[in-house]
Amino acid sequence: MNGFNISIGSMGKIDKPSETTAHKQDYIAYKDFKVKNFSNHKFENDNLFLETNDYIIVLKGVILNKKALLEPSLNWEETITALYLKEGNGFFKKFRGSFCGALYDKKKDKWLVFTDHIGSKSLFYYKKGEVYFISSKISEIYAFLNNNNLSYSLNIESAYNLLSYGYMLGDDTLCDDIHKILPGNYLCIQDGNFEMINYYKLPPSKLEGNVDEDEIIEKLDIKFREAIQLQFEKDREYSYKHLVTLSGGLDSRMTSWVAHQMGYVDQINLTYSQSDYLDETIPKKIAADLKHEWIFKALDNGMFLKDIDEISTISGGNALYYGLAHSNSICKYLNYDTLGMSHTGQLGEVVIGSNISRLNKVDLKTLGGKYSTTMKNRNSLSTSFESFEDLELAMIYQRGFNGANEGLKIVQIKSETMSPFYNVDFWEYCRSIPLKNRMNHRIYLKWISSKYPEAANYKWTKINAKPTAKQFIVNYKGRQIPLKKLPVTILQKLGMKSSPRLTKNHMNPLEYWYNTNNDLKTFQDNYFKDNIERITNQGLKSDCQNLYTTGNAIEKIQVLTLLSALKLNF
Repeated sequence: MNGFNISIGSMGKIDKPSETTAHKQDYIAYKDFKVKNFSNHKFENDNLFLETNDYIIVLKGVILNKKALLEPSLNWEETITALYLKEGNGFFKKFRGSFCGALYDKKKDKWLVFTDHIGSKSLFYYKKGEVYFISSKISEIYAFLNNNNLSYSLNIESAYNLLSYGYMLGDDTLCDDIHKILPGNYLCIQDGNFEMINYYKLPPSKLEGNVDEDEIIEKLDIKFREAIQLQFEKDREYSYKHLVTLSGGLDSRMTSWVAHQMGYVDQINLTYSQSDYLDETIPKKIAADLKHEWIFKALDNGMFLKDIDEISTISGGNALYYGLAHSNSICKYLNYDTLGMSHTGQLGEVVIGSNISRLNKVDLKTLGGKYSTTMKNRNSLSTSFESFEDLELAMIYQRGFNGANEGLKIVQIKSETMSPFYNVDFWEYCRSIPLKNRMNHRIYLKWISSKYPEAANYKWTKINAKPTAKQFIVNYKGRQIPLKKLPVTILQKLGMKSSPRLTKNHMNPLEYWYNTNNDLKTFQDNYFKDNIERITNQGLKSDCQNLYTTGNAIEKIQVLTLLSALKLNF
């Protein structure tokens, strides 16, 4: 992974760096702190790890607008210091891309540690008195705590969030003593003060307003193409081949399709799914018609779910492990030497569309999207949503940035990843579109049919029909669903029809794998039996036992995620 550690204070014992062919590691030591660098050797000219007479500068990731930021006659390092002197502490707000970093001002004895606008690069920190440890890898913080015999404990509320939502809320982790720098925030350490400062936040939802949808589509298309150009040109800058994920949904399809139309035709499309499901058959057809190379990884039998400890080392158990494991099952086999960043459609339906299905104001504490509702009475949401003006914004930051962003860590081990929907200039424009125009994919589908009608000639997994197919939407218990799906939905609620996860008819048919693959079932059941005693809180232990023995396949995986984190870190 491309990242860094910063150890500040008298108890600065961290592991001695080792040289490997995969990751070059370096140190900078100054006063009472040490900075450790680890690199995956991708997009290296965008990255910095250096010390000058006045500064220590660390920058990791991809800065898509680097060429626009470069000052005449100045190199990248000098440009950043000039930007800092001009803009002040929040100089990195000018960056576009996926990044994190730190700047130490020697004259002012000041640290600035930052992540990008949407938190696509995780940074975790530990603070106890005058001792600080900050890292891109949560496993490095656990190692630091253990190396220095520093005590720490399980965050019980976070454990219950994992058992319900499947991810952490706010800046919490599974450890009471480790926290995360939130998206659009930076840490300032100066004169003994430790301050977390917000430098960017997405604007709140615009509920209503009279707009010209044709005009919206024109502007939206221009800004989307600008976002595509920024990230695909970064590949060309390094002579990398474009790697573009492709599924049966709309988001990755539009990333690949629009990029192709703009001349970025040298693509390798990457797909992983249960064999013969729509998430295989649709992208296979699209890639063939666009004459792209295509790599497919079958997830049949769910054997990748046995990689639980490998995934928990990466995530710290802060998100349901199967989501990371299915992408890891293919990414760990890819040779990224000639490949650029992984171009995705991450959160596209949330950016152009919305995960809100009705206009009336809803209490923030009704945040949906739980993988399990069994523990709903164990979740305390008292402080998790206080900083959000509306439910949609809370869902973006919690389910999107705290949940979905965890999956980015797999690619970040070997390369970088970016979605054009994550471009903040594009996202801000979409936020200016009234919610009523974004709901139920209204403007999204109109954009596709108007600007890229051929992209609508393929089925959309969500409805098992072309995106332009007429859909009669009805409200069922607060959910907006197609009329033709209503009978099936009702029967499933009544227990009279099986969920698709019980059959092979799903991208990740977890229930089917557990019920038909005895090897996987035995592994998971034994893992549970071997590790359940690691939970010392009797109430939590009892809840985990009940959830695993009576719950569905996802609920079992939620319990196993927690047990793996305890096994590795506590």
